[in-house]
Amino acid sequence: MSFIETDEQKALRAAVAALAAKYSYRDYVLPKARKHEPLTELWDEAGKLGFLGVNLPEEYGGGGAGMYELSLVMEELSAQGAGLLLMVVSPAICGTIITKYGTDEQKQQWLPKLADGSGKMVFGITEPDAGSNSHQITTTARRDGEDWILNGRKIFISGVDQAEAVLIVSRTEDHKTGKLKPALFIVPTDAPGFVKTPQEMDIIEPDHQFTLFLDDVRLPSDALVGKEDAALMQLFAGLNPERIMGAAMAVGLGRYAIERAVEYARERTVWKTPIGAHQGISHPLAAVKVEV
Repeated sequence: MSFIETDEQKALRAAVAALAAKYSYRDYVLPKARKHEPLTELWDEAGKLGFLGVNLPEEYGGGGAGMYELSLVMEELSAQGAGLLLMVVSPAICGTIITKYGTDEQKQQWLPKLADGSGKMVFGITEPDAGSNSHQITTTARRDGEDWILNGRKIFISGVDQAEAVLIVSRTEDHKTGKLKPALFIVPTDAPGFVKTPQEMDIIEPDHQFTLFLDDVRLPSDALVGKEDAALMQLFAGLNPERIMGAAMAVGLGRYAIERAVEYARERTVWKTPIGAHQGISHPLAAVKVEV
């Protein structure tokens, strides 16, 4: 894979950076976070500009590119302190899994909405006693005629209050071996027996975390994504993009932190001299090509 960016990728960076400049951390993100409000305006504008679905197929309204391009979007937003957490779960995890393994009906129903941001699907894997270890998950799905019945509990699930559905990681029983194996289900957030409870978090952030309870949640057969016996492969098709997006957010936030540190070193003066002019500080500043 080449890390020398094409003209199209450079243009994407520049366009996203221009958008992010309108939604800076100080003026937009922090006030929203303090009021525990999602970054709706930024999300909506990014969706209209085609940034949220840049990795999804063109035939469903996406950009037809890939995870590299979606990670560029995340990095440039984060470089202004305006990273969108739900980009990690909606277009990256859920969008990738549905693109690769969803039925035609699931693709038609979900991908256009995930591409333009008009709909969100979040991701439910983490459990109190399993974390994200798919081999230890206790949420189960059993057949009841043509339907599925889900029971279980999830914790630290982001953005459920903003989403139409959650892609739930559960386990089904192999009738031949009796062993449980992972399976993925699209669960509407208004399904009977589905309960979301906000979790109190110490961090100040725009997006809420939830505990989910699934108590005999009945789903139609077409809620299953992909095949029952291929779900572990399908699961990692979503978890790998999650890691890429998390790294892109971290790189962007690192850039933001350096820029704010440089800004402070230029403005803060001691004995009429900017602190960035002092030797111990000027060395790292020189590494980022900043003059004081």
